[in-house]
Parts: sequence; structure tokens; C-alpha cells
Amino acid sequence: MNLLARPWPLFLLAVAVSLYRYWAWTVTDGISLSSEEALYWTWAQAPDWGYYSKPPMIAWLIHLAGELWASDAERVIKAIPLLLHPLTTLLVYALGRRLYDSATGRNAALLFLLMPSLFWSAIMVTPDVPLLLAWASALWFLWAAVQGNRWRDWLLLGLCCGLGLLSRYNMAFFVFGVLAFALGHPTEHRLLLNPRLYVAAGIAALVLLPNVLWNLDHDLVTYRIHAEISQLGESLLHPRALFEFLVAQFGIFGPLSLALLVLGLARLPMWRRATRELRFLLAFCAAPLLLICGIALLTHASATWATPLYLAAAVLVAALYREQRQWLLRALALNAVLGVALYHYPAVLKAAGKPLEPRYDAFQQLRGWDQIGYQAQREIQEYGDLRLLTDDGQLTASLLYYARPLQDPRVWVLPGHPPQDHYQLTIPLQPGDNGPFLWVTAGPAATEVLLRFSRFERLPDLETESYPGLRRRYEAWRVEGFKGYEPRS
Repeated sequence: MNLLARPWPLFLLAVAVSLYRYWAWTVTDGISLSSEEALYWTWAQAPDWGYYSKPPMIAWLIHLAGELWASDAERVIKAIPLLLHPLTTLLVYALGRRLYDSATGRNAALLFLLMPSLFWSAIMVTPDVPLLLAWASALWFLWAAVQGNRWRDWLLLGLCCGLGLLSRYNMAFFVFGVLAFALGHPTEHRLLLNPRLYVAAGIAALVLLPNVLWNLDHDLVTYRIHAEISQLGESLLHPRALFEFLVAQFGIFGPLSLALLVLGLARLPMWRRATRELRFLLAFCAAPLLLICGIALLTHASATWATPLYLAAAVLVAALYREQRQWLLRALALNAVLGVALYHYPAVLKAAGKPLEPRYDAFQQLRGWDQIGYQAQREIQEYGDLRLLTDDGQLTASLLYYARPLQDPRVWVLPGHPPQDHYQLTIPLQPGDNGPFLWVTAGPAATEVLLRFSRFERLPDLETESYPGLRRRYEAWRVEGFKGYEPRS
């Protein structure tokens, strides 16, 4: 542990843990890209300033990785966390060391590195991977800026916040942390009068501006989707959604880590008597978490929205339990055990002769897509002239990745409805697209769809069974002569 209080040994450990995670998914039977990852790969084929449901950073990273390795194989896409998580770990260490000391930085970095959510994100690439790096950088530069008020720190703060917004829009919760820190104590009010803060905000806005302009050119589609997801339900309050959100946090930060955080917060001194370092960490941990809990109670909040808040939480827990290191070691050990169990319990069950059941399979959404794609690929190659046609966004993403090469694919769009996913926005089936198509659908095939074509023929189903109980099955049809969406009188 003394050795890990130095930056380079700690960084090498983070690289080793990331390499282990990278290796673990390669030896797990049946794991393929999820439909979400395949969607991001689709975006990466045409780099842009925005996409249907997310800002562009994750697509840019996949595109960059493909260019550097001259490949877009699964191993290349899943290497992104391998590269970014160690950098984020080092930034958490640097923040803890700057706020307190190197031992606190080490403990904070280990709490972050072994978070259960990082074991999951290492095998399923999401926008949270670059978001965490941007958030950690922004925390470091903000603390440096409020301490020294150097222009360099303020400018880099703005750049990091802008890049975070291009990664995922919940980087906006960082603003709430700044406000909580500035308004929470009389000595910090002057922060809001510092013009350099607003210059940093302006830089962040400039970095985000191309994405805003892209959305304006596309009817604000990304912002509209987020607004629809967060709209009010039938009742005014949603206590069950709040309860589920809070329970999920134990799986993100770790059961004992979160318990230590809650107990530590309960014994903290009053806000105004707390040290400046504690108030800074609380502003970017507890304050935004309360806001997200309020959103979960009133509308909808994804459990992963709170993930960046645990960067400050890791430093806070490390600082509060500096004299009780045995509890930190227990929390780290428990998180490590949970992470290893996540990767290897299917293999352990197999070795013990126990069947794996879908309800206990954390990787269920990652299984079988490659086999469905390869079967669709064989159908297309057998007929030679077929183009892909689908009616489901998740299925489309997986087939576009695994059924390659494809020529001019299309998706069915419900008449009179706005686009419901990226593919309906970019490759809708249009009148005049006569085909012939390989139409893949979850089935049973809708009669109103078949009747929109002059000819249709049932082909063998696309079917795979990863293990008894987990089966994917899709109907395949050869259709051609599209008549248009509206029935003809």
C-alpha cells in the first residue's frame, strides 16, 4: 500500500486491473457486442456532431480506435475502457493527494478503480467511460482554479466540461456542484463574482455549440428524446422509482463503500464548520445526488446518472476513514470479489455442472447477437441480391455490425409517427425502395407490413440458443415490390 501511494505504481496497477477486465470478457463464452454498442459503432461509421439519442464522443472514440488499429473488431471497441479508466484513476489519485495527501489519493483511486460499475463498463462500452475522465479532469482543474485563480486552470476547466457534455449530457450536473459549493458558505460567494468562472462556462458552451447546431438542424431530436423519457407519469410522485434508484447505487459504488459514505456523511460536522476540502467534495457528491433523487421521485432518473458523483465520493470516503483503514480495505476487498464473481460465475457454474439460467445471467443482453447476424449474412449471400430490412432498432444495430457486408439497408417506419431511433431517422424505407429485401422481424410477421409488398416469401428462421432457456428467434422473409406505407383503395 505504501508503494501505491506513488503515482506510477498506482497507474501500473490500474493498467493491470484494466488488462484483467479486458482479458475476462474475451474468455467468457458467448459474449458479443450489445445492441447498444453496435449502435455506437454505427454512429462511428459517419462521424458527426450529434446523433439520435446521445452526444458524439463515444462514436468519435470508436472511430478513432478503428482508425488507429485499422480494425473495428469487438476487441478494438472494447479496448476503449482499457485505455481511459487508468487515466481517470490517476486523476482521482491526483485530486485526493492535492486535497489531502498521497495516502488519501491512493485510497480514493482504489475505491474508484474497484467500483462494481467499472467492472461492468469494461465489458460494455458506454458514454460513461469518457464522461468519467472528463468529470475527474474538471474536478481537478476547478479545485486548482479556486485555489490559485490561474487562467490556465479556468480555461482547461471549461474545455473539460465541454468535452464532458459531448460525452453525456448529465455533465450538466457539474454546474449544480459548482453552485452548491459557491452558495454553501459565505467565504465562497465570491466565486460567483469571478469573471474567469464565466469564461470557463463560455468555453464549455463553445465546445458544445456544434452539437447544439446539429440538433437544431435535426428538430432538436436528442433533446426531445431526453425530454420524453423524463416526462411526468400518471402520478405526481414515484417512490418506487426512487427506491429502485437508491438500491442500484449499491451496485454502482459498492455495498460497503456506499454504506461507509452514508455513515461518514451522518457524522460530519455542520456544513459551515466543515473544512473547505470537505465542502468541495460534498458539493460534488451529496448535493447533485439529492438533485438526482428528486428527479427520480418526480419523473425518471437512470441509475447511471449518479456514476460521476462517486469520483468525489471516493475521495470523501478515503478522507473520512483515514484513521480506520481496515474498513476501506474491507470495502475494496468486497468490490474486488464482486467484480471477479461477475466475470467468472458462469464458468464456475459450468465447471460445477450447474445450468445457467437467464434470470441469473448478467450477460444475457450480450449473448447471441453475433450468431443471429451471421445467419442473416448467410441468407443475404445465398440469394445474392437481398438488402436488409428490419423493424426494430436493437435488432438493426446488431445486424448492421454482424451481417456485414450490407448494401443500402432500410428500416420500416410506422406511418404518421416521428422517428423512434437512429435508423428510422437515417435509413427509413421510402416509396420507390422496391427491394428485394431480407426482412427480419421478431414475429409473428405483421400482415399489414407484408401486404405493402407485391411479393413475399417465408425463409428459414434466424435462431440461436446460447444455453437452455436463453433463445433468440427471428422470422426471415424475402419481400419485394414496396407499394408505399398507405393502403391503396
